[in-house]
Amino acid sequence: MFSCLVALTAATIGSAASQAQAISGTIRNGRTHEPVPFVNLGLPKRNLGTVADEQGRYQLAARPEYATDTVRVSSLGYEPLLLPLRTLLAQPNLELQPQAVELGEVAVAAPGAYRDLRTVGLAKSARGFVVHMTSNQLGTELGALVHLPKRPALLQSLNVVVAKNDAGPLTFRLNLYRLDAWGFPTAAKLLSHDVLLTATPQAGVLTVDLAAEKVVLDEDFLMGLELVQVPASPTPLDLTKQISFGGALELGGQLFVRLASQGQWIKPTVTSNGPLLGRRPAVALYATVKE
Repeated sequence: MFSCLVALTAATIGSAASQAQAISGTIRNGRTHEPVPFVNLGLPKRNLGTVADEQGRYQLAARPEYATDTVRVSSLGYEPLLLPLRTLLAQPNLELQPQAVELGEVAVAAPGAYRDLRTVGLAKSARGFVVHMTSNQLGTELGALVHLPKRPALLQSLNVVVAKNDAGPLTFRLNLYRLDAWGFPTAAKLLSHDVLLTATPQAGVLTVDLAAEKVVLDEDFLMGLELVQVPASPTPLDLTKQISFGGALELGGQLFVRLASQGQWIKPTVTSNGPLLGRRPAVALYATVKE
């Protein structure tokens, strides 16, 4: 048995945040003027970002010299908003315009056509292998490339294997991202609405049942686990040490991470006290489907 650590350096994020100006505002629906919950907001170029709370309120820390950088604001069901940071500094309250959710073409089959239940993704983690959160920022995300051996497939559930959680209840969003021609996740999502789950202090498998939604998948995808809410605390929580997820080293393993909301996806480097033999890390995020 050996252990493995996904190695990422977030020191530049801590340095930037310590010298940053805090921007606070509320994001609303441009038609109804109701708050929009859990909106993603960030500077993709800087790997700085955050997620609005359930009342659409956000706080973003950014350095004034980033004034000409582009801020991206997005939420399922709304037109993405792009604006310079200097505009956000001048007017931190924002409105997003609703749009019809654009989903890819889906396969249609007769009732009862999907019969065989299959698990896709990593369902069984290796003993002694864990994957930690990559940063403490809201919007940080772990991603697992999921291959569909047979298509189309009818989505039944999404699942997360939690190895440890000493941070208290944490709220995550599960995202399914379309892949580009090179196998990297795009901004396009395959679900029509937010799927949220809460990790309690108990370890184990967290499951969201989506069978009733009749989601038909016809392509490989990236399953993302995105941090969107943490408990109130008088001192900052170090989530990179307090919560971890099951994982394994696999041939063809495809672990993706991003450090902040709207940040860039990367494949992390790995250090190990055993030979890797061409294997790469995978995180225990998986789906059940019917074929």
